[in-house]
Amino acid sequence: MRNPRQRVSHRRPGNNGVQWLSFSDLMSALLLIFILIMFYIMYQYFDMYEINMAEIARQQYDLDQANASLDEQRAKLSESETQLIAQQIRLEAAQRGLDDAQSILASQQEELSKAQSLLDEKENEIAAQKEQLDALSVQLGDQQSQIELQQQVLDDQQRQIEQLVGMRPRIISSLSDALRSANISAQVDPATGSIALESDVLFELGRYDLSERGEAFIDRFLPVYLDVLFSDEYSPYVSEIIVEGHTDSTGGYLDNLELSQRRAFAVAAYVLEDGYRGISDSQKQRLRDVVTANGRSYSDRVFDEYGNEDMDASRRVVFKFRLTDEQMIQQMKAILEAND
Repeated sequence: MRNPRQRVSHRRPGNNGVQWLSFSDLMSALLLIFILIMFYIMYQYFDMYEINMAEIARQQYDLDQANASLDEQRAKLSESETQLIAQQIRLEAAQRGLDDAQSILASQQEELSKAQSLLDEKENEIAAQKEQLDALSVQLGDQQSQIELQQQVLDDQQRQIEQLVGMRPRIISSLSDALRSANISAQVDPATGSIALESDVLFELGRYDLSERGEAFIDRFLPVYLDVLFSDEYSPYVSEIIVEGHTDSTGGYLDNLELSQRRAFAVAAYVLEDGYRGISDSQKQRLRDVVTANGRSYSDRVFDEYGNEDMDASRRVVFKFRLTDEQMIQQMKAILEAND
């Protein structure tokens, strides 16, 4: 570019003033333009500044709002964090409780497994015991049947024992009923079964031969007596029939002993002689097998309630019977052995 001064120096001398004015005008115009530009720039600057300040103010407001919202959110966040911490603490406590519960559950599960194992063993034992029980039930049923049969046998044997034990009372009862039915005035001793016949009915005073009245009484008494003792029910148990003579204490003992023996013998001889028909031959033969005659003198006298001797009652002939105690004992022993 060429220097303007150099360009001016080559101009013609006559045009210098005009050129200078033009240059000044130009410079003024330029200055004015510059000033305008500067004013425009300044206007734009201040306008932009106001805009920027307004924008800055708006942004500051937005920032303040944002900060307030942020503070609120921080407060909420702090509260949430506090709640979260509390929840975390509760969660940790719950977790510890859960861990403890799981530990207890595991322990209980182990115990349950052991218990289940024991239960299985017990069930197996129960099953085995049930099988044994079923077998025992079958055996018990068989044994029950056997027991019932044995009970029947025992009942029968009990009745037999009761029959043996109660033999004498039954004989006594039968004798009393038979004598009462025959209207024979003779008392049966309820304890022994002995029957005392008054001597005055059978003999004259001091004599030992049967009177007609005595023979008649024996004819009525003896068949009734033997029908009971020699019956099919009682005969197997009767081992002895004893005819005893008794006297009062008048006179000496030996004289009374002889008298009592003769009277007992007279009664026995009367019913056992071949011509006697008051009893059957079978009864007579059975009587011969079991009868004995004894004299007791006055060794067994009768006394009244005041302790005085009853002379009439002491003079008597007594019929007694004995049972086959040994045979009855053997039968009861056999029954008991059968029970065993």
